[in-house]
Amino acid sequence: MENYTIRVAEETDAKAVHDIYGAYVDGENVTFTIDNPSVEDYRQKIIKTKKTYPFYIAEVPDGKILGYVYGSPLRPHDAYQWNVESTIMLAPDAPRRQGIATALYTKFMETLRLQHFQFVYGVLVDTNEPSIALHKSLGFEEVGHFYNAGFKLGKWRGILWMQKQIGNLEAEELIPFSEICQKS
Repeated sequence: MENYTIRVAEETDAKAVHDIYGAYVDGENVTFTIDNPSVEDYRQKIIKTKKTYPFYIAEVPDGKILGYVYGSPLRPHDAYQWNVESTIMLAPDAPRRQGIATALYTKFMETLRLQHFQFVYGVLVDTNEPSIALHKSLGFEEVGHFYNAGFKLGKWRGILWMQKQIGNLEAEELIPFSEICQKS
């Protein structure tokens, strides 16, 4: 599918992000979230995320949002600052196997490299085969498997930690996403 653009998320995208994520909350193999946060919570997440990390949207010309990707801290300790945990979601009705997720992730990782991040991590429910396949196709490697890490919908479920090195292991000063956006 070639007829979409990838752009920086705006506050006005909060409803679409909420709805896309919410479509998976009641399912068993995409997220451990049980209650979808409010639209306002997503609006605040977009604002806060873009100060440090990329938050991109895939959108078709009529304004429909097909999916999104954003980054967040891996852990709160200072020594982890060169690492990013990624979240990527496609709308349930977005075309599959059309390169949308790959395009989102590619733009996301290109930006992270410019910011001097070193590693991207994906934390995936271990039964989410499409997401596991996507991450592997993009060069992520499994670095951990936490069996029975969460209880949802009456079952214990595990998570896979997947990692991709995107930097040269130089501990260069990080450039906030808000500064990268101003330069472009």
